[in-house]
Amino acid sequence: MAKPESSTRFTHRHLLALGTFLVPLMVLAVLGWNELQRSADLAVASLDREARQFLKRAQGAITHSIDLQVGEAMAASRELLLDANATRSTIRLREDKEIESVLDILLIDDQAGLVWPSLPTYSISFPLVEEPLMDANGGRHPALSTSDVLIKHGHYEPAKKHLSTLIAGLLKANPVNDNRRRSELLMAEAHARLDFGSLLRHEGNIVAARKQFQEVAEIARRRLRVRKRADLELIANSAHAEISAPEDRLSMLKSIAENDYDDATAGLAAAVADRLAAGFEAGDPRLDQVERYLIEIEQLTETRAFAGKYALGLKYRFYVHLYPGDGTTADYTEQRFVHSLEGEPALLVIREATPDERDRLQCSFVAIHFDLNALIAPALETIAADDQDAKNYALSITGPSGSKLLTPKNPAPMNYVAPLAVTNELTLRVFPANPKQVMADAQYAANKRTLLVLALFVTALGGALWSWRSVSREAELASLKINLVSRVSHELKTPLALIRMYGETIGMGRVRDSDQSSEFGSIIARESERLTTLIQRILDFSRQQAGTLSYQTEPYDIGELLRSTAYAYAPHLEEKGVILIDSLPLGLIVSCDKDGLEGAIVNLLENATKYGFQDVDEHEVELLLQRQGDFAVVEVQDRGRGIPAKELKRIFEGFYRASNSEEVRGAGLGLGIVQHFARAHGGDIEALPREGGGTIMRLTLPLIQPTATSSHRTPGTQT
Repeated sequence: MAKPESSTRFTHRHLLALGTFLVPLMVLAVLGWNELQRSADLAVASLDREARQFLKRAQGAITHSIDLQVGEAMAASRELLLDANATRSTIRLREDKEIESVLDILLIDDQAGLVWPSLPTYSISFPLVEEPLMDANGGRHPALSTSDVLIKHGHYEPAKKHLSTLIAGLLKANPVNDNRRRSELLMAEAHARLDFGSLLRHEGNIVAARKQFQEVAEIARRRLRVRKRADLELIANSAHAEISAPEDRLSMLKSIAENDYDDATAGLAAAVADRLAAGFEAGDPRLDQVERYLIEIEQLTETRAFAGKYALGLKYRFYVHLYPGDGTTADYTEQRFVHSLEGEPALLVIREATPDERDRLQCSFVAIHFDLNALIAPALETIAADDQDAKNYALSITGPSGSKLLTPKNPAPMNYVAPLAVTNELTLRVFPANPKQVMADAQYAANKRTLLVLALFVTALGGALWSWRSVSREAELASLKINLVSRVSHELKTPLALIRMYGETIGMGRVRDSDQSSEFGSIIARESERLTTLIQRILDFSRQQAGTLSYQTEPYDIGELLRSTAYAYAPHLEEKGVILIDSLPLGLIVSCDKDGLEGAIVNLLENATKYGFQDVDEHEVELLLQRQGDFAVVEVQDRGRGIPAKELKRIFEGFYRASNSEEVRGAGLGLGIVQHFARAHGGDIEALPREGGGTIMRLTLPLIQPTATSSHRTPGTQT
């Protein structure tokens, strides 16, 4: 088909006019934009040059601060580790050498594994002290559970007798001289003796209590596997020390501080140490030594915690440096690793052990753990105090994993590419300290020069948009007209063909009998009715578009109107296999056009009938009326094919039909007219999906007082 003439006129005439209108103004806008860009580039270049100079000075200060403290700590550790253990050396680096950034010292073997501190071997549940089991399937020993209940309720004497009997029974079942003693019974005996010793201590029988605690320590030390004995031995020895002389408690604290219980559960040694320290009274001359041991135990606890994280997170990184796997030789030089394993950024520096350290400490490498924020703090103070550009620029420091050490207060300017430098795995970037002021100064002069160009551009753009909208609207209307003619022609063709065919048949006398003649007449009447309905819809749509479609409104009981409409239209629905179910209460008064309401309801019922499932002989359509607030709500519910969710609102547009309408005939005008009717009466209509399949068409109309009897005319609104 040839292209419409209006489209040709648009392509040549309108585009030529738009081009003539826009091209000169666009040239001026481009020239102004280039000038603006050149000025901005000069400002950015100047900003970048000064920022790089500041970045170079900041990089030097941070590198110097890290190297200075790391170098001092590495040199001092070579001396301290020959006189003291790693824990005390760590403390002395902070206190004596005043290197506050030092956190821990680790000793590492030639396979990047830990020599000190050694990590405990845990069971799958990581217990504080492993519970005694009744059998291999688990479950607490029932006799111990009984003693727990007695002790909990204050029945101490019965608990003592019960525990004494239990211990005797366990010794009989698991003799001391038997080399194959069962470990679960040993654990039960140890826990029973702990409880028994606690009861003896409670009643003041210190000698007997010590004996029980000593027996528990003996069981843990000689008869249990390493995994089970460390925690139990620590508990037993600490309980014994608590009821012994202060020197014994001090000796126990010393053992914990020197990591004699390195296989114990992390945190247990520190908890036991705090309990032992609480036994010293104020004014005791040993308190200074106790405080010293507590500091060492706290340091040991923190070091062991970091050692576990090293084994999981940093060991492999160091191992790769030692054994690259590409045929190169092992790298024994000083290595530095930045990490955030403990939440805060830190630096682990690993050096090769000296011959004396290898011989005395049995390690191949010494690792010192530093607080990275403390390492760079002196450099930041120096930059803030001495650098003149520090007020104009802000420094950003990030670790290798993206962790933030320092973040500027103000966000960077848009499209600003910050210069960067790297030192010790830290990425340094520089941003303007006051980006808004810097960019405002750079843009001020350029904005003045381009103001006129921008005004011209906005004017041209507005004119172009207006012209484009007018032409697009004209093309759209032309397309709608063509679409209307095509659809109406298609809709008229079938009924006219049927009327002509059956009319000619009757006129030529080819009917067999009167029944067939009646049947042909019914078909002609039905198709004529369809033609009348279609023409009426086209006329209504035409008046709607012209703004002349109006309604004569009067107060009506909407329930009565709907009942009469349903009664009159029900036979028509039954012919098409539709059963109409209605629920139409009376007493709801609306002001509406009677014929318009009937037409709207019939339209909705026809749609519910037409778009049912093709393979179903009968289906139900429900017509419901109810009150919701100040509105009467009419719903037409069906169990048909439904409407796609994305098209629920579009089906009210003129000529639009749902994508699943298939071969069902229609022009797409009816629902648009129903919507016009509803809105002209102050209501609305919406399409909703029905649970279980189908569609709900919900029409709402405002209610009025029953006393209102005057009629008035409601003009239609143009769409």
